[in-house]
Amino acid sequence: MSDRPLSRSLIKLGALLAGPARAHRQDLWPHLAIDRPGGLVTWRGKPLLTLRRPSDLIPQDAPLLAVVGSGPSLAAQRIENLPPRTAILLNGAATLADRIAPLALAIEDERFVFRHHEMLPTLPRDLPWLLSPAALRAIASVDPSLLTTRPVALIDNLAKPLNASRRRLDDPALDALLLRGDGAALSRDPDVGVVIVGTVAFSALQIALAARPAQIVLVGIDLGNAAAPRFYETAGDTAPSGLVAGLDRSLAGFALARDHAAASGVALTCASPVSALLGLGMPRTDLLDA
Repeated sequence: MSDRPLSRSLIKLGALLAGPARAHRQDLWPHLAIDRPGGLVTWRGKPLLTLRRPSDLIPQDAPLLAVVGSGPSLAAQRIENLPPRTAILLNGAATLADRIAPLALAIEDERFVFRHHEMLPTLPRDLPWLLSPAALRAIASVDPSLLTTRPVALIDNLAKPLNASRRRLDDPALDALLLRGDGAALSRDPDVGVVIVGTVAFSALQIALAARPAQIVLVGIDLGNAAAPRFYETAGDTAPSGLVAGLDRSLAGFALARDHAAASGVALTCASPVSALLGLGMPRTDLLDA
């Protein structure tokens, strides 16, 4: 069963029937409007917040940034080894906020919001959030007050940009924004948008790479064991994952990010001992080993 309410599934279906070029407008409809140039977000016709840029929320040239997913491997690791204000938590990794001082939270999939929205009110009221349009609308539909006390930046999709038509990633208009290679692409400017591959970890990694830290550590990004319970889940109560079906696309993106990091002088490492990223030749770090 889908984690989307039936009403959202029907809206999504209706948008697809209207045509693929602008089907992603369902991310906003109904009630949400975003003025992309000015950043004003309105909900039910009333001002809700003014968006920040991702680069406003992520420190530039930091010694270390960590992208923290919710892979099963994290259950046996010491997340407390991460320095304060270095971790971009992804989805259910939000539950780690009471054990470390995170830098930000990133959510891309509205289904996570609908399934686990009870996690969100427990987070620090000033913790910055990086949200896709769909995740922003889903949170507003659950409790818009959660969005009014914190900085919020947009994770926009370069292939399905906000308030514009869908486009291919090989569109020449994107040449200045994208690094391409081996069937993959990544954004040079996440303030404008990112390349979406089906895991928010790749979107957060693009944002982290653009900040040019000395080191990026990927934590709980297992990828290959998506059918197993996430570290915060239990057997029999596990949300479905589309990671396995899209694994090749995800790995191609991470391989391009690996090469881009090396060329940029960023040390990109993986803390998970079982991650599919290790098969790409990504170095393993013991930073979080117990």
